[in-house]
Amino acid sequence: MTKRTHLILAAALVAAAAGGTVGGLATAMASQSAPRKAVVTLHNVQFHPGVVHLAVGGTVTWRWEDADIDTEHNVTSIGAARFKSSRTQQNGTYTLKFNKAGVYRFECTIHPQSMQGKIVVG
Repeated sequence: MTKRTHLILAAALVAAAAGGTVGGLATAMASQSAPRKAVVTLHNVQFHPGVVHLAVGGTVTWRWEDADIDTEHNVTSIGAARFKSSRTQQNGTYTLKFNKAGVYRFECTIHPQSMQGKIVVG
């Protein structure tokens, strides 16, 4: 464990001993352990990985890797928590920053049966 993690755990113990809650502290610790950057590849008509955990303020880059099979894809936001969808393309990248905690679902509208995923922020 890092020195910072030790300090957070010590603060949680003090709050618990004083009768306080540690829910907010647990959330802060969870967001510290989540990465700030992630890459999702679009390959073999699938998203890899299909689920990404990300810290608030982190970025996801989708990378197209199916040009060799002459297939286009997109990243389209679906569900209640929305983000700006990508254009349909055969290669390249698309990067977004996620500033709010939540679960963001997405799919490729060309291949929705095999290409779905989600980003868990926070």
